[in-house]
Amino acid sequence: MSIIENRQTIMKNTFRLSSTQALKKLSTPLLFFLFAISGQAQEISSLSELKQHVTILADDKMEGRETGTKGEMMAAEYIIDQFKAVGVEGKGDKGSYLQAFDVLAGRLYGKNNRLQLRKESLTVERDFYALEFSGNGTAKGKLEEVGYGIVAPEDKVNDYAKKKNLAGKIFVIEVATPIDGSTPHSAIAQFTDLKYKAEVAEKKGAAAVVFINSGEGESPIPDYTKRITPLSIPVVFAIDSKRIKKQLCKEAEVAVDLIKDERTGHNVIGWIDNDAAETVVIGGHYDHLGYGAFGSLHTGKEPEIHNGADDNASGISVMIELAKQLKKDKNAKGYNYMFIGFSGEEMGLLGSSYFVNQPTIPLEQISYMFNMDMVGRIKNRTLTVHGTGTSPAWGNLIVTATPKAWALNIQSLESGVGPTDHTSFYLKNIPVLGFFSGTHSDYHKPSDDPETLNYSGMRQVQDLMYNIIMASQDMGKLEFTKTKDSQDKGGMRRFNVTLGVMPNYGYSGKGMKIDGVSEGKAADKAGFLPDDIIVKMGDLDVKDIYDYMDALGKFNPGDSTKVVVERKGEEVELDVEF
Repeated sequence: MSIIENRQTIMKNTFRLSSTQALKKLSTPLLFFLFAISGQAQEISSLSELKQHVTILADDKMEGRETGTKGEMMAAEYIIDQFKAVGVEGKGDKGSYLQAFDVLAGRLYGKNNRLQLRKESLTVERDFYALEFSGNGTAKGKLEEVGYGIVAPEDKVNDYAKKKNLAGKIFVIEVATPIDGSTPHSAIAQFTDLKYKAEVAEKKGAAAVVFINSGEGESPIPDYTKRITPLSIPVVFAIDSKRIKKQLCKEAEVAVDLIKDERTGHNVIGWIDNDAAETVVIGGHYDHLGYGAFGSLHTGKEPEIHNGADDNASGISVMIELAKQLKKDKNAKGYNYMFIGFSGEEMGLLGSSYFVNQPTIPLEQISYMFNMDMVGRIKNRTLTVHGTGTSPAWGNLIVTATPKAWALNIQSLESGVGPTDHTSFYLKNIPVLGFFSGTHSDYHKPSDDPETLNYSGMRQVQDLMYNIIMASQDMGKLEFTKTKDSQDKGGMRRFNVTLGVMPNYGYSGKGMKIDGVSEGKAADKAGFLPDDIIVKMGDLDVKDIYDYMDALGKFNPGDSTKVVVERKGEEVELDVEF
């Protein structure tokens, strides 16, 4: 018998008479003890339920909950069962709990993929791969080197200027940027995109394109999840540039056969209708990485199930418990409540983006949105809350809702933009708060398992959200304000390079603190360590994560710079090559 069952048996036997007279016979100290353990049992039970949700959602049977798979549907069915058990209704397609959306999960190689160099046959995925914008088909012709494949009149660059009789040939193009006196920050940079280069080659009469990389820079990695219109010609990247160069002006054959991996993803939507004018949306994504085919930081050779206990079974578990809490509370009638488990987040906020463009209630009726993405690793009592600048109401509400007894250290980030689902709502002018307990060494790895979570911390996140909701009951629709980085295209910052570090979003000191370093990336090669604090990149001082992003955005592949970090109280200078 568990501790909970034992205490509940004591309570049942003690209060069997269930009368005032029986209670009077009990001594005051015993009454105090019984009510105390009753409260303890309730809290332990709540923690137990949080752990139960995580354990089931992050079980190997779910196979990593990848969008559009059997594991995703198993997870969706579990969430639906929890909603049904407490009377939370469906608000998806046609009154169901599910909202379906199409997903391009990638592309699969068909049977006809080859790169033939006279008598030498290259193997797909080992010696070459097709790029995401490649057309399907077979092309034969002589290999013709066209340098960087750039035509930029304003910079007086034309790699085709001296080329003749190009029609029907297979163009060999460097992926890099020319070193001709122009910096990567000049106007020429806009002509270096590989798809643009391939489109120029197509217009010049190329039968196919073979990209190579003769330098030491990074090679392209195809992103088959992009929804793009493919070219009409085959486009591949050959890994061994020397092998290709030896065959220049000789006959070759390129064949590409890519099959779209199209699936259906599902948002799970629950609804509590209190006949109120406004609705509060509470959500988090329930999908994860499956076996790690994309987005994984796993360095093992064999695919493994990525259970995603923190990312994001933790957020969904808190959402389920909050739904139960709000359904039972008769004082929480100031709003209707919508609970959304998003899918497709790991593929690029697909589910939340679909919902805000195909909402099942009018968006103007949404007062605000809460998002939880990784709330299971609270350490040092620190919780990061994104979006605090998206409404002037948030400041007082958060202060009012945080019990002093917790000593919870809330790190506020004003921006309504981030790499998770609250961004989709912010971009529709809806106030948001995103709750996040921080990155860790198990992020996007098979080791993100249930036993690593802080369930008491998850309960505090639940209580904080509940308290904010209750404090706002009479406030109606909250005022929306834009945050300082909303002018970026799509609200998202884009970078040409990555350093390969995981920021500590809960750090409030000067600089940008590192939680983890990705193996094999620029930071790892330069000698960065977890807990290093970046204070300078090149000539730019880094006072916080925003300065870090501004600095990172100024670099391109092939650039190098010096980065100053604070390490155990001392400044260390590191040489970085992107």
